[in-house]
Amino acid sequence: MKQIDAFIDSVYQKFDGNKDEIKELKTEMKNHLIEAVHELKLESKSETEAVRIAIERFGGEKEIRTVIGQLFDVQKQFTRWLLYFAIFFLALSLLTFGIIMSIEKSNQNERHKINNDISIILSDVSSVISKEKQDKIQSLIQGTNQVSKVEVYNIKNKIDVFNYIDTAKPEFQYERKIWAPDIRFIDLFREGNGDSEWFIFITYRSIDDLALLSLLLGIAFSIPLFSIWGIIKVYQKRSLIFKSLKSL
Repeated sequence: MKQIDAFIDSVYQKFDGNKDEIKELKTEMKNHLIEAVHELKLESKSETEAVRIAIERFGGEKEIRTVIGQLFDVQKQFTRWLLYFAIFFLALSLLTFGIIMSIEKSNQNERHKINNDISIILSDVSSVISKEKQDKIQSLIQGTNQVSKVEVYNIKNKIDVFNYIDTAKPEFQYERKIWAPDIRFIDLFREGNGDSEWFIFITYRSIDDLALLSLLLGIAFSIPLFSIWGIIKVYQKRSLIFKSLKSL
């Protein structure tokens, strides 16, 4: 039916969507019109009259083009914003993860330096931690905002070092309060290091888990949005347009 083909071509001539999708839409529109023409012919209408009535019932060319254009615009805007939000959440989480890990790396280097400095203070032959050494160690801890506690154990001639540390009292201990909220992703951790004579424990604040949380949240938000965006790109155009056209 050339009149139907010409009508459909005129409706879609100004749309620049995916060629395969538009071809499929045009085929479905044609099938719908042909079905309407067949029903009208069963009512004793001539083919020419049946085609004219079917097109009129379907909607005028200008009206259909306007509806299709509006639907294309709405769909494009919706999918565009879905994509923008998905990229935003993913980029924000990656940025936050990178910033937190950079801070934590800097903090880790600072802790290692403090531990090394304490080892240097204790490095003479004396097995006694003098008042002068204690003051130096305290000064090191007070100079940072992430270490809350230092414990120093004398392990010279100790065979089972870790069992000894578990039960022994430290030769020197210094503790102070630092900001460390009682939540899962910002917490205090304890790490140790030592040589043949001294073993040093440092209790510090870590935000490693907070970095992981930010990354997981970004992925958790962005993956569903990317998935919805992909599904809409594949399916929504056809179903949305034809539901609207059939309601005309």
